[in-house]
Amino acid sequence: MGSDLTGLFDDSGPGRRTMHEYVYSTLRKAILDGNLAGGTRLVQAEIASTMGVSTTPVREALRDLAAEGLIRLDPHRGGIVHELKFDELDEILRLRSILEPEAIRRAWPQITDELVDEIDAVHQQIAVSTSASEFVQLNDRFHGLLYEKAGSPRLLGILEALTAPWVMYVSAALERDMHHRERAEIGHAEILDGLRSRDMDAVIHAAVEHLSITHQTLAAALGPGDNSALLTEP
Repeated sequence: MGSDLTGLFDDSGPGRRTMHEYVYSTLRKAILDGNLAGGTRLVQAEIASTMGVSTTPVREALRDLAAEGLIRLDPHRGGIVHELKFDELDEILRLRSILEPEAIRRAWPQITDELVDEIDAVHQQIAVSTSASEFVQLNDRFHGLLYEKAGSPRLLGILEALTAPWVMYVSAALERDMHHRERAEIGHAEILDGLRSRDMDAVIHAAVEHLSITHQTLAAALGPGDNSALLTEP
């Protein structure tokens, strides 16, 4: 699958951003909004020509996207958008369901009213977000504010490695089910309720249930027997 980049990118240019930031943010948004499907080949020269930049910022942007798990680099001076498969989603869900409760337990002594207010503010931003890429970025921030308090860089690093590909599954779920966003926001509200009442068990339960929403949405969208199907295929 090649990269037809026509019409995907903002033609307003980088503005105050560096060329690297411009290319990175534009490609990342296109991937998370579903405009660059799994398996799409990203060729440095084509992207540079389309965006009116040199190949250097494109190469740097592709490296960053690969580090996030959104693409994989290939030996032909480009990258391939990560292909989403249900068995990978299943594995990530199981691992996060084990690790996130541990992160919450470690973070619990650091929970303050100020932190809960900050998380709530992100929840309000999510409610008015207008794109899948904006939603998943804020969703990451919502959970990250809590897990950052765990005081365990190693645990946080493992969670971040699992979260990187997860955002693409959330984007796919948003695209395939118009009610997914509503269910996700209800899950956030339940987490906030547990934080406000200082009920750690309730927060852990709500966080794990919240994770399962994406899994349930995509399982329903794919149907029985499609566990290995590409989620980005129509």
